Amino acid sequence: MVISDRLGCIFVHIQKTGGSSIEDLLRANDPAIGSNMHEGRRHMFARDIRPLVEGDKWPRYFKFAFVRNPWDRLVSWYCMVAQARVTNRFGAYVREVAPTFEAFVKHATTGLGERTTHNQLDYVTDATGAMLVDFVGRYERLRDDMGVVRERLGLAHDLPHTNRSAHEDYRGYYTTETRDIVAKRFARDIDRFGYLF
Repeated sequence: MVISDRLGCIFVHIQKTGGSSIEDLLRANDPAIGSNMHEGRRHMFARDIRPLVEGDKWPRYFKFAFVRNPWDRLVSWYCMVAQARVTNRFGAYVREVAPTFEAFVKHATTGLGERTTHNQLDYVTDATGAMLVDFVGRYERLRDDMGVVRERLGLAHDLPHTNRSAHEDYRGYYTTETRDIVAKRFARDIDRFGYLF
């Protein structure tokens, strides 16, 4: 997450949606932005960020997030971990329980892997499903949708591309079984955002 008083915005950073690039752009426009971590957490639900925001900032600030096709997102996530030179606790967990992409989809779902099972809607809605952010952009049209954010916040600079993982088209990573697992697990995202395999 990023909270910028200078820009008047709150960025809800969902994993593997271009968020590191967005954070870099926000910092280039507001060097005073502090840590993007709260109690060791970088990726928080908006409903958990809201109580951390002081005074009347929550209704006044522009709140935004980006989402990504769930099938593509999981491939990118797995490839990022598999290609990492230095691993963190999550990377060590994935390497231990999921040496293949198929195992990642099937088994990296508990403990540290639970984060791979949250629908992206969980990051931007409250417990009743009401939207808590003002704008949800799409990774698939990142440049165009970031144009909306840049205009709204008056941002200078172009969006950098940070934290990129190399992989082929996501469809080639799936079996019928793993494709269906993702379809069921992320049914709410697929329904709300209209994603197709």
